[in-house]
Amino acid sequence: MKSIVIYFSQTGNTQKVAERIRNGIRELTGNCELAPLKSTDPHQLCEYDLIGLGCPVFDYEEPLNVRRFINSLRLAGGKHAFVFSTHGCLPEYFFPSVVPRLQRRGLLVIGTRDWYSKVYLAPMPDPYPTEGHPDLIDLMEAEAFGREMAEHSARISLGEAALIPSTPISPLEPPPSPHVEEDDPMLEGLQWGYASMLQFHRDLCSYPECRLCMEQCPMDGIDLTADPPVIAKPCIRCTFCAKLCPTGALDDRKWVNHVASMGHELIDNDLLAMLDRAERDGRFRRLLPVDKIGYDTLICQTYCKRPQWVIGKGLNR
Repeated sequence: MKSIVIYFSQTGNTQKVAERIRNGIRELTGNCELAPLKSTDPHQLCEYDLIGLGCPVFDYEEPLNVRRFINSLRLAGGKHAFVFSTHGCLPEYFFPSVVPRLQRRGLLVIGTRDWYSKVYLAPMPDPYPTEGHPDLIDLMEAEAFGREMAEHSARISLGEAALIPSTPISPLEPPPSPHVEEDDPMLEGLQWGYASMLQFHRDLCSYPECRLCMEQCPMDGIDLTADPPVIAKPCIRCTFCAKLCPTGALDDRKWVNHVASMGHELIDNDLLAMLDRAERDGRFRRLLPVDKIGYDTLICQTYCKRPQWVIGKGLNR
């Protein structure tokens, strides 16, 4: 069995989970490749028997770059696939969105799994309700999931169709999708207008010496070689460009102030109730007491150094 685990990760949470899933598959089969989404050709997956795809949840669903990747899949019909995600408080809509998309590309989805994780980049309360995740227990579960997917794939290939799960259905009424459609010529991002609030200060930009924002944008939505420069078109509101910028040339303070004005609305009673239910059902292990949630301190307000995020190190506090 030849396998690959493909992942999109910016802060490292999804990558950690992907690495452990890869390790679990490799324990059982002796081989499994690990590949970032951006370096994976969606047309070259025909050589794999088992394909894993993982990413964080953005605004209830898969990020637009992941959706584009799925829509571009070719020559993968009949292959076994599994999907995994990391998220804050709202995982319910993710699999009902992603799994049918993979099925429409002809893949047989044999499993799904999600893990709670701390939110780092979005202007959310610090500490966040899912502080501390993914922890060692989560990562051990990821390895077990990898072994399970490899075993199930082998058994399904031998005819055990009962192991194939049903297509996920959201237990809740899904909110309006924040994503614009692929064929929309005004493709510029998600709700709340991050791209329109992101400011570019050319005088502070050190391009061509620095290319971080262009190289790390998951949508290839930044082009400083153009005149005028292309900034956040398209955009998935990940905020990574502004957090990586060492000089402040990409400035999202207007966006941060806008979100900060929402205060307690960022984590409302409905979200807390969902976490309570998940905890009762054994799907969530609370590591942070409710009274320690940092409603009055947003993640992006707890550090002020430039760059605000250092790849491989995290928050530059």
